Amino acid sequence: MTTAAESLLPLLFGDRPLDAWPPAAEPGAAADELPWSAFVEARQHLLDGDQDLAIRSWASVSAVGAWESRHTLQAWHFLREVGVQPDESIAHQVLGVVAEVAVDGGHDALAAYRAGGVRYLNHAGPVVVVEDGPPQIHEFGARFLDAAQAVAGQLGPWAEPTLPDLPVGHSRFTMLTPSGPHLGQGPDEVLRSDALAAPLFDAATRLLVAVYELSPPT
Repeated sequence: MTTAAESLLPLLFGDRPLDAWPPAAEPGAAADELPWSAFVEARQHLLDGDQDLAIRSWASVSAVGAWESRHTLQAWHFLREVGVQPDESIAHQVLGVVAEVAVDGGHDALAAYRAGGVRYLNHAGPVVVVEDGPPQIHEFGARFLDAAQAVAGQLGPWAEPTLPDLPVGHSRFTMLTPSGPHLGQGPDEVLRSDALAAPLFDAATRLLVAVYELSPPT
């Protein structure tokens, strides 16, 4: 049986396939409103063979800060797939960061987004979603994103279509940008002592503690 955490984990990265944002089989009423409607229109334009109009629809959602971060990331994911690259001024701007730890055959995951919102997915299934939390959530979320920005500036985008395996005892940080994900992972003890990764590890831990204090997973 799939847990809530397993179902939600693929939704954290802003890289869902074309028929999954929103799900083509179940568009729902929200698909009639922006920004969902722009993705539905773009998908139909592609089916009609009009890539230029699809690009226009995605571009209408691609402005950084205009929408929830995952919508912006999804728009750039689709634009890159048809050869449109972001301007260098925004290409490596971190709009979200996901920390993952391999635990008991699954992953614990903590995500924070530049436009707001924090997600914690426990490998056993519990999920915590914070959209508009207290000041400490905003503070530690911002620190997590700032630390991620410092790391992303030293790494190029991950070029492979899927993320690598994450062994037990290892952690992964995925910095989400308009140019694609910037990836860093390794053994926990190595990351904790690395000059570049240690602040990111520390910021993630502080945010996780704040999330637990606000709403312990059950």
